[in-house]
Amino acid sequence: MTQERAKTPGEETPKTTPGYLEIIVMTILIVGGAIWGYDQFLAQKILTFDLKGYLHGQTALIKAGEMTEEQFKSNLDQTEALLDAKAKKRRHVILLKDVVMRNGNEISHE
Repeated sequence: MTQERAKTPGEETPKTTPGYLEIIVMTILIVGGAIWGYDQFLAQKILTFDLKGYLHGQTALIKAGEMTEEQFKSNLDQTEALLDAKAKKRRHVILLKDVVMRNGNEISHE
């Protein structure tokens, strides 16, 4: 009933499995996607804030008479709101700049 074609000498059978190059490319794509996904959705991000420098600058402005205490309090509230906004995601950690030795993304308070 079914006709099977006779294989002639020198005729190759069609390839049904991926070759080495395809396997390497698929592996690189899968591993790259996994690393990207981990970095974007699971890895903790360390943010730093220079509180000592910020307060030093603010007190210098108060002593120079360029800022009132009300402006200072307002700036502190704005800084607190900025820090709260930066730490919205659970995986973000904010540390003082004095504690982090290197490789932390610094939050600008200006």
